[in-house]
Amino acid sequence: MKIFKMNKTKLGLALITFLSSAAAFAAGETNSGADLSSLTNSINFDSVLVGIMAVASSIIVLYAGFAGVRWILRMVKGA
Repeated sequence: MKIFKMNKTKLGLALITFLSSAAAFAAGETNSGADLSSLTNSINFDSVLVGIMAVASSIIVLYAGFAGVRWILRMVKGA
């Protein structure tokens, strides 16, 4: 029963961390960004290489997020 309680605590902490960070990022204004259309107009998105790089960058972001969550949980467990 103690293991189940610890897992519930870790899950709750991870959920609170995830939801609070999403709320913090969503709180900013969306109209304050720079206009980068002059830079992105010349990019050709028909290339296969661009698709491959998009998939690779998505995998890298997922891995970095997973590693970050593991690091945070390790820090919480050690505290």
